[in-house]
Amino acid sequence: MLMCCNAKRIKTGESPHRSKSKPKQRSSEICPKFTKERWIEILKGSSEDQGYSELSYNLRHNFPLDLRCQVWIWLTEKARIKNVLYQKLQYETPSEQHIIKDLNGSFRQKGNSKRFSGSSDSSLSDKNSELEKVDQEKLDKLKRILIAYSNLDKEVKYVKGMNFIASSILQQLEQEELSFIILNHILNIQNYRKVFLMDMTILEIIDKRIQFEVPLIYYKMQELKVKPQDCFDSYIFSLFQLVRKELALRIIDIFLYEKESILQTVIIQLLKMQQVEILRCQDQDDLINYIRNDLIEDALDKLDDGKDYLSQLLSIHL
Repeated sequence: MLMCCNAKRIKTGESPHRSKSKPKQRSSEICPKFTKERWIEILKGSSEDQGYSELSYNLRHNFPLDLRCQVWIWLTEKARIKNVLYQKLQYETPSEQHIIKDLNGSFRQKGNSKRFSGSSDSSLSDKNSELEKVDQEKLDKLKRILIAYSNLDKEVKYVKGMNFIASSILQQLEQEELSFIILNHILNIQNYRKVFLMDMTILEIIDKRIQFEVPLIYYKMQELKVKPQDCFDSYIFSLFQLVRKELALRIIDIFLYEKESILQTVIIQLLKMQQVEILRCQDQDDLINYIRNDLIEDALDKLDDGKDYLSQLLSIHL
C-alpha cells in the first residue's frame, strides 16, 4: 500500500506503553492538505485526474465530512456510468426471504455501538443488541436495494453481511437508487463480492502482514492455533459496519478508493495498539473472544473522542 513519501516506517513487534498517555502521533506529514475550497474544485473533475498519494493521504487524514455524499458520488463515477436501470431489478428473487429475515437487524444504533460478536453467517449480527429503531419506509428501501443486487449478481445473490454495508450507505445518503449504486460499486466494480463467494485471500494477506508487522501476536496465534478467520471474519463480511459509526463510515470513505487495503491496515494498527492485552490471553477462546469483541473498543477508548478515529488510528506511531 502506498504511503506518503518519507513517512516513518512503523516499527514491528513493539509493545505499546501501559500508561494512560495517548499513543504517539506522527509529528509531520509532507503531503499537502486540501482545503475545503480545493476539495470542491477537485470534485468537479475525475478521481483519475488526481495523484494517488495526495488523494489517498487526504482521504485518510483530511476528509471533508460535510462533503461525504459528494465525495462518495465522485469516487463511484464508473459505477454510475455502468449502472443498469435500478427499477428493472425489482422482481421476485429466491433470496427475498433471507433478506426479509435480516432486515430488522441491519441498522445498528447511531453513535458508539459497544461490543459486538459474530461470524460470516447467522451469528454475524444476532448478538449485536444495540439496534436502531428504524421506520418501515427505510426498511422497505433497504429491502429493495438488496433485492436489486441479488437480481443483478446471479452468482452471489444475497449473503448476510451485505445488509450491514447497504444499511450504512443508505443511512448516510438516504437516496435509495444512489445507495444501490454505491453498493454495486463496492461489490461489483471493486470486486468485494469475492468475499461473499468465500474467496478469503484478504485473510491470507492479513495473516502475512501480522507475521511481518506484529510477529509476537503472530507467534501467539500460532501457539494457540488461532487462524485469522476465527478473529476477523465479522469485520471482513460487514466491512467493519458493526463498530462505532464514526469509524465505520470513515472506512467506507477510504474503501471506495483503496479497496480492501484499508481493512488490512486498520486491523494491523488495532493489533499493534492492543498487543500487550492480546499477549496476555491464555487460551484459544480467550484470544478469539478478545479480538472479536473487545479489540476495537479498547483501542478506540485510547483515542480522543470527538476527533477523526480513523485519522488518529492511522497516524499512530508504534
